[in-house]
Amino acid sequence: MAQITAIHALISGLAQHLSRAYQLRPLVGTTCKFEPLGISAMKQLDGTDTKCTILLYRTTQNEHLRNRPAAYLPYGKAVPLTINLHLLVTIWADGPLKEQGLLGWVMRELHLRPVIDRSLLGDSAVFAPGDLMSLTPEELSLDDMSKLWQVLVPPYRPSLTYIARNLTLDLDVEPDHGPVVASRIALTDDVDAVAQGAV
Repeated sequence: MAQITAIHALISGLAQHLSRAYQLRPLVGTTCKFEPLGISAMKQLDGTDTKCTILLYRTTQNEHLRNRPAAYLPYGKAVPLTINLHLLVTIWADGPLKEQGLLGWVMRELHLRPVIDRSLLGDSAVFAPGDLMSLTPEELSLDDMSKLWQVLVPPYRPSLTYIARNLTLDLDVEPDHGPVVASRIALTDDVDAVAQGAV
């Protein structure tokens, strides 16, 4: 389970992972920066610098775990919130050779590492050792992709959409009672036994 800053840490860690991988296996003659990006910063990009950006454009609760009751786990820990991060990976370049080459390189690299863990994100204190998230392609329809880029304002760029699933966030909520040590329930029709405390 992770701290609340895990959303930004995951996206930044993914960008750092791609940057390190590109240093080891770059495309010949093409330099590229890999950066996490916010909505406001995206509106300022013009494609003059060759880069790959990762934008969080949507966040949803995990569809398989969102209906779990908010029961407390042992030792007073609440059941964590499990979310999915919808990511837009965009290539910014000044020519088709760079755009298409980098698009293929990113797809291949993310296909090779579909599981996100602490080895990919580094020694970030916001993640627990057992935290595992899956990264899967998300297929948006042409209409959905068109609407997304209309909202983002810049002209359409070659882009990929992915879902990082199962990011668990600690609730940091303490129960308003102590843990149950023991319980005893008995049913009887013997009123005298109840009055004497035998039951």
